This record gives sequence, C-alpha cells and structure tokens, in this order.
Amino acid sequence: MTTYNSSDLRRLSVVLPAFLSVLCLWLAQPPLQFWWLGFVALIPLIQLITLQSRFSKRDYMIIWAAASLYWLVSLQGLRHAHPLMHGPWLALGFYLAGYQTVFVAFSRFLFQRGISLLLVVPLTWVALEYIRNYLLTGISVLMLGHVLINVPILVQIADLFGSYGVSALLALANVFVWQTIQRCKRQISGNEYALVLGITLTSFLAVLAYGNYRLSEPLGEPLARFALIQRNEKVEYVINPERQVQIFQEYAATSVNAARLTPEIIDAYIWPESMYGATNPLVSLLPEATLPLQFPGDFEEFEAGVRNQQFAFKERAGFVQSALGREQSNSTHPPELIVGCGVVEYGKRIKVYSGVININSNHEVESWYGKTHLVMFGEYIPILPSLPGLSKLVPPGMGMEPGEGGKLMQVGDTWVAPNVCIETAVERVAISQMHQFHASGQTPNVIATVTNDGWFKNTSVIEHHLRCAQMVAIACRRPILSAANNGPTAWIDSRGQIIERLQTGENGFVIAAPNKDERISLIVRIGDWPAAATVIACIALGLFVRRTPVGSRVVNLPRSTQATAEKETQDEPQSIS
Repeated sequence: MTTYNSSDLRRLSVVLPAFLSVLCLWLAQPPLQFWWLGFVALIPLIQLITLQSRFSKRDYMIIWAAASLYWLVSLQGLRHAHPLMHGPWLALGFYLAGYQTVFVAFSRFLFQRGISLLLVVPLTWVALEYIRNYLLTGISVLMLGHVLINVPILVQIADLFGSYGVSALLALANVFVWQTIQRCKRQISGNEYALVLGITLTSFLAVLAYGNYRLSEPLGEPLARFALIQRNEKVEYVINPERQVQIFQEYAATSVNAARLTPEIIDAYIWPESMYGATNPLVSLLPEATLPLQFPGDFEEFEAGVRNQQFAFKERAGFVQSALGREQSNSTHPPELIVGCGVVEYGKRIKVYSGVININSNHEVESWYGKTHLVMFGEYIPILPSLPGLSKLVPPGMGMEPGEGGKLMQVGDTWVAPNVCIETAVERVAISQMHQFHASGQTPNVIATVTNDGWFKNTSVIEHHLRCAQMVAIACRRPILSAANNGPTAWIDSRGQIIERLQTGENGFVIAAPNKDERISLIVRIGDWPAAATVIACIALGLFVRRTPVGSRVVNLPRSTQATAEKETQDEPQSIS
C-alpha cells in the first residue's frame, strides 16, 4: 500500500491545481472550445492563492512549468513557420507562462494582506493581461475573455473596455463559484457570501442588459461589396520567381471565378498578405534617392529600371481588373483591388515594407499602407543585425521597416482601414489606429485585414487569430473583412459575429456586403485607460497594504497537514512568500 507523507501531500496540493487550471483553459479554447469551462478555469489557481502555507521556489516553478505546457501546446503552430522558429516558440511559451505564475504570487501577496478575492483576482488578472499586450511588442491571443467569443451577449462590453472587460467578468465569475463552494463548506460567513452574490449578480445582469441593447441596435445602410479571396498556397521564406508567379495566377483565377459566380457587382477584391507580389513589388523613387551599391550601372539606368517596374505593376493590375470586369458586364467600371504586396522605397537607403495596396479602377495606386506592428523573429530580429559579423545570420525577409501609421482607402463611398497579419492579434494596434482616425474626424466604415497564416499549417493558431479579430470588431464597432492565405478568411460584423467564413485550407472566396455602423465605442474614444488603471491599482496596493496576522485568513488544508506543512516550509532556506 502506497503511503504519502505530509511533504508529498503538500506538493500535490500545488501540482494538481496548477495542471488542472491549464487543462481547463486549454479545453475552453480552440480546438475543442468548451467555453463554459472558462467559468471555473481559475478556481484551481484561486485554491493556490488561498493556501496559507508558505510557497517555496519549487512551488512556483511547478506553476510556471504547468503554464509553459499550456502555452507551448496552444501556440505550437508557430513552430511550423521556419526551423529557426522553434527557439522563439519555446521562448514565447516560457515567457507567457510567467504571467500565470506572477498572478498566483502577487494575488497571494494581496490576499495575505487582507484584500478580498473579489478584488484581487479580477484586478490582478486584468493588470497582467494589459502588461502582456504592451511588453515586448505585445500579444493578445488567448486572453481569458476570448473564451466567451461565441456567446455574443456576454462580449458586447468589449466596446467599453476591450477584451479586458470580458476577462474581468470571467475572473469575477470564478471567484463567485469559489466562494459558493466555500459557503457550502461553511468556511465563509453568510454576510460575506451575500456581498459576493450581490456584486456578481449585479455585474452579470448589467452585462446581459448591455449586451442585449447593443445586439438589438439596427445597423445602417449597405456599404461596398467585397470579395475576400483565400487559397491554401504553401509558403516559404525564400520562394523562387516561378512559384511567386504561380501563386499570383492562382489568386487571379480564384478572383475571376468569384466574379463569374456572383450576380451582384463586386466593388473591390481583397487578397491576402504578400500574395500579389509575383516578383514585382510596388516600387517608388524618393527625391533623395541614391544609386544602390548593388546596382551595376549608373543612376539614370537605375531610374529607368524603376520606371519600367512601375509601368509593369500598372500593366499587371490592368490585366487583372479587366479580366474581372469582363465577368461582370453590368458594371460600369473595373473593380478596385486591395491587395497584400511588398513595397520598396528607394531613398538614402532601401526600405522594404509589408504593404496593403489600393489600386483604383484606373489601375493606378491610390494609396498604400505599410504594416506598423512587425513580427519579432518573423519580420525582424532585434539587436542581431546591428552586431558586427552577425548580420549574415539574419534569414532573408527579416529586414522589414514599420509603416508610418494608419491609412484610409476609399472604395466608392466606403472608407477602409487596412491592417496586416498580427495587427489584429495585438488588440491595442487596431484600437489605437481607430482612436487616431476618430480624433482626426474621419473614421473608416470597415477594417480590412490581410494575413498569411499558411505559415502555421492547420493548427489552432488560426482560430486564435480569428477570435482576436472578432474582439477587435466589437471594440471598434466596425465590420472586419479578413482575407487570408490558408485562413482565417471571414466576414465579421460590428457585433463580433461571423457572418460567413471559409474553412482552414479551403480554396474559395467570401462575398461580404457589410452594413454601416456609425457607433463610436468608449474604448475608441478614450483608449484602454481603465485597464491601465488596474496596473496602477496593483502597484499601489503592493506598496501600501500591510500583511494580515497569520491565522486570520481562510485555511484550505486539513489542520494537521497545514501545521506540518508550515513547520516544514519554515525550515526551507530558499522559501519565499
């Protein structure tokens, strides 16, 4: 018969909750999407927060290891992008696991100083989500609030506080379930439980009422009609010219097929990130341009070569647009193109952008947008290029320049704000651009995001990206039109609901006819300051609250086990609170 000493029992009291929590979090998100588990996923962590025995470094390492497993499994699709991405994938997983570890550690710190779980858990969780949306360029995937994206009535508060507000709601629900369990065990008083019940019930009734109100508001007049093109084209960092031309031709053929099969007039076609290049990016020659060192001729020859490339770009656009126009004879002019394509600027030095280009019905480049939020280790590598002798280690394609900021593109009477790839997966980027548009007095009618998620194969990373876009649609109160190589290609309305989408890996198109939404959300007006305030509140509480005397908090282990565990941990020289 196996026997366990008090040290083993104490270790299990950390191991089991740590791994149970990440299991619930993983099950609640894609691919399985058992969203209701979000209401209990934090309960094991709350158990750890309320344990009265001191935690050693080993205890926190257990929590960090469990969280690392969660992040590495959830984001394992990132490793498919390139053999060199295995290192960044591991680093990202270990880094993100630190947030759950800090959540337990700091929440224990506050709880032991007499701060109620009702405040500690939502406040600390949101503060850490805010920090990870900014620190090290930021990332919004797998925020707690994303669990509820398929419950529309509960996520409409994202137009007030972003995904942070939905995360706070779920954190509050977890505290309520925990306190209900404690009340059943008679470990909290009736008055304390009544307070928790009252606050939770009031919060959920308010959220339900607000969600019902927002969902019932009518939308405005129809906007332009867009064709979102998706193919499952294999991608690599270095693609030979023949393969680039083949990808372009496949997307052109799918666009023509969309025109042929759609009886209504299509105003614009949206192609995913980098799919329009075909060895001929958009090039421009700035007044201060100098002859590139790698060009063998003189400046006049170089200038003539740039003009020839610009002419070829326009000629190619005319060929595609004419073919599309012939399939819709009832249209009075060729459709416009909003396409993902590289942009090269020749100035004092060569600048390369991941761009979105708006080509009008006259085959002219109306405007272009350069991606502002680049992917670390995907489009640039920090520090390494500037180190002597090490710049040669940087793979091709990792020398991108960030764009100057948000741009607007016009399709008929519809104004479009383009985004590229990760910019919808970092929620603050799209919201910040909308805030700037609103401040300038001209807000877009739709957000068009072009991405190439073919890097991630058919993994759940694609679904996580789509969920981020849905939350951005609610926060900005604008439809999102997502065109992606391999997926997610979808038409999302301004309520965050998917009207139509293509499955991952499918070749085809979505015809999107969004409606105008003139609402300006609170978070677009004021930004994410409410979430930032949670960080300030945590810092203030950490600095000014005093520790509660030992024995005054709830005890969640059998008394004999607690007494033994406390004695053991006091003898451990490496232990920390």
